[in-house]
Amino acid sequence: METILFGTLALTLAIISVCCLYYKKAIFSLICSIGSIPVTYFVGYCWREMLIASGKNTALLGFNRYPLVVIILAVLLIVAFVVSIVSIIKIIKRIIK
Repeated sequence: METILFGTLALTLAIISVCCLYYKKAIFSLICSIGSIPVTYFVGYCWREMLIASGKNTALLGFNRYPLVVIILAVLLIVAFVVSIVSIIKIIKRIIK
């Protein structure tokens, strides 16, 4: 159950960070994207624990049986890292001006 809850939280934080970046709120975007990273890692941990509890194969977080979960987690992490980098660049540009 916590996998779904924290997965939704990670997705929401990623969407908020992209929206903040679009509306030129780079600091809030950076905070949300950095917050999304550990939440996404925790979702992966919860997912692995859920696989262990159900007796399923945990290799690559169950990619053979549930490939979409691993792809979604990877996309969330990539989005969070990219938005963090873009936010840092925008903050630095604002400071230099």
